[in-house]
Amino acid sequence: MPPDGAPNLLHARLSTLLDTVPAAQAGDVASVHHARVASRRLREVLPVAGVHAQHATRRALKHVRRVTRALGPVREIDVALEHLVEFANRGVCSPRAIAHVRRGLEREGQARRRAMLSVLTPSRMQKLEKRLARFGKTPLSVQDRANALAAAASRVVHRATRLREAIDRAGAMYLADRLHAVRVAVKKLRYALEIQRELARSRATARIRQLKAVQELLGRLHDLEILIEHTRSVQARTAMTDRPSALELDRLIRALEDDCRELHAEYMTRRTALVRVSEALEASAVSRRRRRPAA
Repeated sequence: MPPDGAPNLLHARLSTLLDTVPAAQAGDVASVHHARVASRRLREVLPVAGVHAQHATRRALKHVRRVTRALGPVREIDVALEHLVEFANRGVCSPRAIAHVRRGLEREGQARRRAMLSVLTPSRMQKLEKRLARFGKTPLSVQDRANALAAAASRVVHRATRLREAIDRAGAMYLADRLHAVRVAVKKLRYALEIQRELARSRATARIRQLKAVQELLGRLHDLEILIEHTRSVQARTAMTDRPSALELDRLIRALEDDCRELHAEYMTRRTALVRVSEALEASAVSRRRRRPAA
């Protein structure tokens, strides 16, 4: 009998991950991205699908987290190369200077891809598939479904609280690491809401779309910060062999920083609405508890 409820969501996300990993291993940029997203969504649904099997869930989460961490560094380089092309097309500095950064990123990408392949071996992926196949082998009772939905709702509240806290810590200053924490919190809340929505068979998507828009905005900011970091590293090495190109890279860094400041300003215009989303989700949990009949 096919799995249903939360296990069905788990197996759908697992299927996406397994389908995209081979192409990711072969070097397909889009597949690396899709596999990483699938692994993150799988991590979010696992505690809901395994609400009655916490030990097995913890072990499975460890395996999936390893997959995400193997894909993440490769994805960073892929995106940095994409943004480098974008800024090269703007003509912010010479092709020669851009080429220095590209070569540095490509070398780093090769090293990270080798590390990824050492983790995403066929045997490990088969082991993960076998471990997760245990979830949902038996039909779910009405109570099982209710427990899964309650677990999903609880995770949404937890993620909403974490997001509000991350926003408070970030404040109004441009602090890249704290803004990245906001982005991660937004992403986790979005994935948790998607699970709750699917389990409840709801059509509501407004909050999910709002979170996705902020996630993409902060994602670009983070990606540009990564490119700035790599450019500065290449600039320091290049100064010894090609000083003119190294000096030109200052223009690329300034252009990247200008975009980051603009993105931060856009985030600040959305910050209040983001806090309201978090507070509304937290308040909905309080409301549900008040409506619950006494035992």
